[in-house]
Amino acid sequence: MAYPGKREGLAQKVDTAAQEAERLGLTTATLILRMARLEIDRAEPEEVESMTRNNLRSKPN
Repeated sequence: MAYPGKREGLAQKVDTAAQEAERLGLTTATLILRMARLEIDRAEPEEVESMTRNNLRSKPN
């Protein structure tokens, strides 16, 4: 079961990143982040929990 505020917290982080990308003129990144926000809004609670666990991090060279 997901924590009650997990979806909102994840959505807020995506919104903040999208705003920063837009401010920097990164249109592709902005679009991708806005699409991610839509997926968060549509996802079931179990899917949101797995999104935070399975996030991609940059790999060291």
